[in-house]
This record gives sequence, structure tokens and C-alpha cells, in this order.
Amino acid sequence: MKKILLILMIVLLALSPVFSGGAAEETSVTEENTFTFTDDLGREFSFSHPIEKIAPSGNLAQMILFSIAQDEMVGISSQLSENALRYMDPKINELPLFGTFYGRKANLNREAVILADPDVIIDMGEIKGDEANITDDLDTLSEQIGIPVVFIECYLDNTADAYRRLGELLNREEEAEKRAVYAERAINTAATLRARIDNPVRIYYSSSPDALSAIATGSFHGEVIEKIGCENVVPASFSDGGNLISLEQIILWDPDVILLSDRGAYDIVTSDSAWQGIRAVKENRVYLIPSSPYSFIDSPPSVNRIIGIYWLGSLIYPELYKDIDLEKEMKEFYSLFYGYELTDEEVENLLNVQP
Repeated sequence: MKKILLILMIVLLALSPVFSGGAAEETSVTEENTFTFTDDLGREFSFSHPIEKIAPSGNLAQMILFSIAQDEMVGISSQLSENALRYMDPKINELPLFGTFYGRKANLNREAVILADPDVIIDMGEIKGDEANITDDLDTLSEQIGIPVVFIECYLDNTADAYRRLGELLNREEEAEKRAVYAERAINTAATLRARIDNPVRIYYSSSPDALSAIATGSFHGEVIEKIGCENVVPASFSDGGNLISLEQIILWDPDVILLSDRGAYDIVTSDSAWQGIRAVKENRVYLIPSSPYSFIDSPPSVNRIIGIYWLGSLIYPELYKDIDLEKEMKEFYSLFYGYELTDEEVENLLNVQP
């Protein structure tokens, strides 16, 4: 009996390195699958690869996620309009509706989010107000729903960086880099050409049906206007967001160009006698902004603004943008960011939106 026990002990000792090696290998694999991500508020998160289920916090994040990780989205912030669905997979509208997670328009359906159980919620956009307050709000939200909420800063200028950050988080660096390069090229082109402008064109921009609510200078929502080297006639002293403006004030500003998102507003401005004394109206420089699937300037202020750079630059400063093939850029943009191949006829229809 002692002899048998001795033999068993020898065998076990011989096999122990194999078992210990196996355990070490399992621990190593676990560690390799775990990574740390620090968001743009300095908050550190630990995730396991691969992240397979994601949710957007709002429309800006939703649009960017459409372009890089649509297959991993388990819900949407808002349903797409019929106009937008022409360019995107209609199955998107079949996803659960979460609402907006954060901000003054927040209408979060927490039950729907918890039921969908995303690995991460991605919040993107500008840092409004006190950074510490935003951090506290997002941390509180994360604790309440039990899902990490990651913030990635995304202004027009750093769109490329935002894509690269997303690529890092979602392990989709190659897809992110293609979009980052396109965005970077458009933004750098605008910066180069803007430096050649001596007398900026003065623009009034409104997205409201009556043309009397406008975006002020320096607003997150009007970045394209200033990016191409135009002057927004609405001063920064007006608060951010839509500001009610009197027609008398617009007459005093006397803009060179009026940009409008709403067709009804266009009809008012171009036909109402009260507007006829304004320089932009007298010189037929009132323009409707292309808005399929989204406005080229705003609403939401997301990746749609990248093609807006080329469109507005070519419209306002044709001599500076004479080497830009706008139709080619539109086809490339729609293919890359919306997954849609524009025809020549569709490009023409998008560009000729004036009644």
C-alpha cells in the first residue's frame, strides 16, 4: 500500500507543472481580454474585449456610431425620419428607443436601456459648463443603471480624434481611421483656404420655420460657418442655441448671405416684402441647406457637418474651392459615413434644393 501511495505522489508531482502552467495560461488570457479606457473627462473604465453591445447617449453619438459600429448598436436615441431611412438600413428603426440620456432634452427610457443591457453607453459632443458637474452627472447615471457611460469630446475640429478614440474603444481602428482621415482632410482644407480670406462673407443662419431664431457666433451648432471663414452676424453675446431675433435687428445686421434649414422659412424670406431690403435678399443670396439625410450645417451637429464644409465653402467662396470636386466628395462621404452609394442624379437633387 505504501508503495502504491509513493507512486501516486511521484505522478502528481510530475504533473503539477502542467496544471500550474494551464492555470497561468488561463489567467494570462483573461488579462489580455481586459483593457482600460480613459474617457475625455479623465474617467477610467475597465472593459473586456470584445465590446459587442453599445448604446448612443443622443443624436450626435448615434450618427457617429451609425457610421462605424451600426451592427453593435442595441438601441437608438431617436427614430430616423423617412428622409433619413432612404440612405440607411431601415432595420435601425426596429431597435429599442432609448431617448436622450443627458442634457436639457433628456427623455431617457431607463427600463428599455437596462433591458437591452449594453456593454457601454457612448456620450459624445461638447463639454458644457463645469466639467466636474458633467462628470458627477455621468457617474450618477452609470451607478443608477449599472452601465458605464463613456464620454468622448467631439467638436468639428477634433472629429478625426473622436473617431480614433472610438476605434480604440471598440477595437475598430481600421474603420475609424478611414473616417478620421476623410474628416481631417476636409477640416485642414478649410483651414488652409480660410487663411486666404481678407473680407469674410457675413452670414445669418436660422433653422426655424419663421427664420427668426438663429445661432450665435461661437456656438457649437454654427461651427461650419466660421470654419470656412465666414462671419456670423449674430454676436456671441446672444446665448447658445436658438435665439429669437427680431426682423428689425436682422435688417440692421444686413447680412450678405442668409442660410435656412426650413423650406417655409425660405418662402417667407424670399417673398415677404418686409425682408426685401436686406442685402442677401436683394442679391438673391438666400439658400436652403441640403438636408438629406441630415442638414449639412447642423441638426444634429455631427458628422454631417464634414460634407457641409465642402458644400458651404464651394457655395460662398467658389474661387477658393475651385479645385474641390464637390460631387466626387459627396459620393465618397455618403459611401463612407452612411454606407450609401449616391448616383449622379441624386447628387444633383441634393445640391439643387432651391424651390
